[in-house]
Amino acid sequence: MNISGIVVHAHPDKLEKARALLEAIPGVEIHAAGEDGKMVVTIEKNNDRETADIFEEIGKVPGVLSTAMVYHHFEPGVEETA
Repeated sequence: MNISGIVVHAHPDKLEKARALLEAIPGVEIHAAGEDGKMVVTIEKNNDRETADIFEEIGKVPGVLSTAMVYHHFEPGVEETA
């Protein structure tokens, strides 16, 4: 399991639309959002490739101005620890 924390900056006038689109992406959760368009978001996926794909997808959401990964944690699965 990969858990990544990112900061997403959306245009303030397009914040609600961008937020709705982000919330529709499986594995993405918005924890906080400010009126200035900045959001604290986590991505939870099974592997690095899926995480990178979602990170890229978030950057392409209409209204998103920038994304920055600020935290990444890998938790080994049951089969990997056995």
